[in-house]
Amino acid sequence: MKIATFALLGILLLGSYASMTAAESAGASQVALAFAGGSTWTSASTGICIWYFPVVGNLDSGSLFAADSTGAPVMDRAHSYLLWVSDFSVQPLTVPSYFLALAPAGEGTIYYTTRPDLRNFSDLTKRSTWGEPVATFIREASIVRSGDNLTTDTFIFSAKPDQQQHCQSERDPVRLQQSDPHGMTCFEWGQNGSSWEAGNCLAIGGATGGGRR
Repeated sequence: MKIATFALLGILLLGSYASMTAAESAGASQVALAFAGGSTWTSASTGICIWYFPVVGNLDSGSLFAADSTGAPVMDRAHSYLLWVSDFSVQPLTVPSYFLALAPAGEGTIYYTTRPDLRNFSDLTKRSTWGEPVATFIREASIVRSGDNLTTDTFIFSAKPDQQQHCQSERDPVRLQQSDPHGMTCFEWGQNGSSWEAGNCLAIGGATGGGRR
């Protein structure tokens, strides 16, 4: 399970389109993953976003989620082997009758553990129980939009692997951040001040044909 999961993450998230035995790779603008989760505000302008991944390529749910007592994988944050975690801030922009805010660039880290039941979320700044950080991404600056004072919102951003922070892990057999650094573009829809969020991320394509390394 670990090798299949991270091989596919490396190919789908970072745009390395080599052939695989388990599944076909994603091309540019194909859905690489789907996410769900939410954000917790730590102040009026800062917060922490935590997502889990119900879809990663065509991996089955048993490769992504731990099972309950019946042996069936449970598709929620509490059972997810993988988490995306990103600290963020926003800077409100002046637009009459519309909420618009700049979300400056930041980092997103993917954590992996085979024991999601041991994670402790009582203090979101203490992440030692969340698993190994197997990949770090630069979340590029973008805009948060809402026409109903954050009852609902949309947020679109791109994320590329951080080449300055190499997360070394034996559970990362393809060395995610040493793959082609194309990354992904994510489309998020939120509710209730982004306390609930869901969306899709698309693979960013690289050069093709003779121009590709």
